[in-house]
Amino acid sequence: MTLVKWNPKRSLISDYDRIIDNMFNIDFPIYSTGNSYCPAVDIHETEKEFILSADMPGLNKKDVSLDIHDGVITIKGERIKGDDKSYDSYKIHERQFGSFNRSFRLPDNVNEDKIAAKFNNGELLITLPKTKEIKTEGRKIKIG
Repeated sequence: MTLVKWNPKRSLISDYDRIIDNMFNIDFPIYSTGNSYCPAVDIHETEKEFILSADMPGLNKKDVSLDIHDGVITIKGERIKGDDKSYDSYKIHERQFGSFNRSFRLPDNVNEDKIAAKFNNGELLITLPKTKEIKTEGRKIKIG
């Protein structure tokens, strides 16, 4: 039997990551394969909104589309190679090209009607305003 030392910091970090992943339904590979790639995305939360920012170098706003359906926001686009030259002579080739499709499940407290997006210098910035939380008041139930 092997004993494993418990590390509370590692446990808290992995629990936090799991909670965030479940909240936004992040269930896709970080590095995609084939003729596609996955732009880097950051999600930040403030008291009033969530802010999703995605790096899309070399793209314009006409190359990207946003869609919201059944509480899921989807970012689609394509980064096309500038020319058809062969990459056989390259020593390093890290830039990725192809289509991408990223989807995130929105939390219940996002006001879908007021979502706004801006595209500037290869960065897509999506503002997801929160709705005001409605606190339900408890009440006593008479037992008959």
